[in-house]
Amino acid sequence: MTGLVITLVLLNAGFVAYRAWVAPYRRRAPRRALMRIPETPIAGVKDGERVRIKGRAVAREPLRTSPISRRGCIGYRLVVHSDSGGRDVWQRVVDQEAFGSFVLLDDTGEAMLHAPFDLELDPYDARADNPSPALLEILEREGVPVRGTFGIEHRFRYVETILMPGDEITAVGRATVEIDAAGRPLSHRHPPVMCHLRGIDEAVVIADADDLAP
Repeated sequence: MTGLVITLVLLNAGFVAYRAWVAPYRRRAPRRALMRIPETPIAGVKDGERVRIKGRAVAREPLRTSPISRRGCIGYRLVVHSDSGGRDVWQRVVDQEAFGSFVLLDDTGEAMLHAPFDLELDPYDARADNPSPALLEILEREGVPVRGTFGIEHRFRYVETILMPGDEITAVGRATVEIDAAGRPLSHRHPPVMCHLRGIDEAVVIADADDLAP
């Protein structure tokens, strides 16, 4: 019975920690607001519309290397917090994000997505433990102390979010249909065009496709 009670307490603590720590970094836009925008096949996107499209992420630039997991990816975000006083008072000490333009491909065509992005992707890795060599390297580069007064080690926790080639995602943003040599002509009499979503006036929202499934 004692073992069962301990297990339940740990599970509850884990759930509370997830809600208080990991969930905020997903920065999830209200699901209902995104669902009110009808999903449109890429070939059916009209110039100037705010659209929701879904497809597979395809890299068009050299892959980046995620800072913690060391995976080749289209882009990543890393947020690190430190509790230097040991009183559960966490402060953000690292916030890194690196994304270039990439393509979203569906059965009807492709669209080019441009930063800045509002990342609503599930974290790839989230931990609170002793700093790994990769994390220590980042902390040193950012000038973040690992030890405090009297040599007491600081506590760290991090959330790393990455977008991999082939990931199925949904994107929401303002579309422009532009003449683009990499696009497709509407007919033999027209120049090739491509749909672009640019995060100019409003960041392009990127979410896991499953999160917005009906």
